[in-house]
Amino acid sequence: MNRIWSTLLAAPIALAGCGGDSGPTDGGNLPPPATAPNDIRIVVGASQRTTTAYSPNPKAVSLGGSSSVAVRWINGDISGGGDYIAGTATVHTIVSDDGAFTSSGSLGGNATFSATLTAGSYPYHCGIHPSMVGTVTVNP
Repeated sequence: MNRIWSTLLAAPIALAGCGGDSGPTDGGNLPPPATAPNDIRIVVGASQRTTTAYSPNPKAVSLGGSSSVAVRWINGDISGGGDYIAGTATVHTIVSDDGAFTSSGSLGGNATFSATLTAGSYPYHCGIHPSMVGTVTVNP
């Protein structure tokens, strides 16, 4: 009997170490965020693509008189044409080729990552699928 109790008591402790996903607790995808002008979408089937894995690519944005601008990536790579309720997402990351911005963590379905950029050109790729490549150009 003590053996059963010790097993039952250890289960929550073992499960507490699992996780790391920033998505919903039911394992589904996040609802799609409202679109913004400086968004870059990771498209369905992106892991099988190169420069067409991101839309738009290349992405040009303007500082518009500010010293920096935020650019946001959205992981729309969800099977079933992006159906976030029934579809399964492919996890991606956003990694700066030259270290100009901090890399994202794992992005599940409809998860987002933003980077604040100044004027310049910023090549990036997916850390999980390195053939997925893109560039953001920030114009003054």
